[in-house]
Amino acid sequence: LLALAVALWVDAASLPPPPVMGVGPSAAPRLVGLLVAGIGIAHLVAAWRARGARVVADRGNHRSLAWVLAGLVGLIVALQGGGGFVVGAAWLFIATARGFGEAIRMRPIAIGIVLSVLVFLFFTRVLGLALPAGPLESLLLG
Repeated sequence: LLALAVALWVDAASLPPPPVMGVGPSAAPRLVGLLVAGIGIAHLVAAWRARGARVVADRGNHRSLAWVLAGLVGLIVALQGGGGFVVGAAWLFIATARGFGEAIRMRPIAIGIVLSVLVFLFFTRVLGLALPAGPLESLLLG
């Protein structure tokens, strides 16, 4: 994880500088790099504290894994089929929430749609980056 964080940071340094207004294309990779570095450090601390502890093999939860993979496949299908980013990302959130044990009801659907719209607007309006647009995104952007 720490190596990935360094790679993200180094790769972000090779992106063009930000325009006069806005944060520029290197902001998101740097932020992700910092978050991945934080997770890597937390993982190192947890591993150091658990050294010498007996590890019990986990058989895994195949149903949860299937839901998460269905979310990823649904995202790819939505992006390639013209459904757009919001529909694909919302489906990914809903399927992942189901994989983690949340029932498919209005709450995860609403959270998935709201988060997808916020991420879409952040990337398109604030960062000025293009995400795959579908019919819903056309309504958002006018």
